Amino acid sequence: MNMKQIITGLIVAAIFIFVSRSAFIVDQRDQVLVMQFGNITGAPITKAGLHWKLPWQNTVIFDKRLLSSENMPNEVITKDKKKIIVDSFTRWKIIDPLKVFQVAKTRERVESRMQDVVSAKVREVLGQHTLHEIVSGGEGGNKRTSLMVAIRDLSDKEASSLGIEVVDVRIKRADLPEENSESVFRRMKAERQRIAKQYRSEGEEAALEIRAEADKESKFLLADAYKNSEIVRGNADAKATKIYAKTHEEDPAFYAFTRSLEAYKKAMATQSRVVLSPDSEFFRFFQKSK
Repeated sequence: MNMKQIITGLIVAAIFIFVSRSAFIVDQRDQVLVMQFGNITGAPITKAGLHWKLPWQNTVIFDKRLLSSENMPNEVITKDKKKIIVDSFTRWKIIDPLKVFQVAKTRERVESRMQDVVSAKVREVLGQHTLHEIVSGGEGGNKRTSLMVAIRDLSDKEASSLGIEVVDVRIKRADLPEENSESVFRRMKAERQRIAKQYRSEGEEAALEIRAEADKESKFLLADAYKNSEIVRGNADAKATKIYAKTHEEDPAFYAFTRSLEAYKKAMATQSRVVLSPDSEFFRFFQKSK
């Protein structure tokens, strides 16, 4: 290998090292700051694609997408002096990476500071309202939405100095502390038992009314049926009496005979013993048949 080839190789290697240390690609999801000896050299690079820098310079990357952050549970004292634990989350994005780097250096640090701001605004806004307004949402259920908008606006105003924008703040849950929850549960249980007892007493009262009405109606029906049966029985007895009277008028002897036969039938239908004299008037037709 001669000297010319060595020099050519060194030049190619130097060019390769220069290009590899100078070229960098910006992702469409990122925004990049170029640093030189700890100082920022210019405006953030937000355009995606291939970019160049000096070999001794380095880059700091920040996300430019919409980010989501879970806030730590926040203890709030409401306007009516109730203590509640509020869980919330924040949607935010970095709009000025230069300012973020100047005040917090990294995304993690600026996120932590942003959470402190949001927690303070949650306590400030919710502390101006009662527990009922926070939990129920007020008239029409719109109160909670207005509370979250107020928290977002106040948080965004203060967090703008950090180089970020607070896009949304949402309350996931607002609970009473555990010691208060047990007391509330006991009151709710007692209230439900009272309502259940009231429903049972009202049901028993309605059942008694229905039962009394049914008994009354059944007595009316039975009385009406008895009246109709007596009328039918009376008409039948009248017709039978009329038939008997007519038969007696036409043939008294035959009428007496048939009536005696009916009496024999009824008397002999039972297993009872009847002791009568053969000369009794009751057996006069048996005597005549001999």
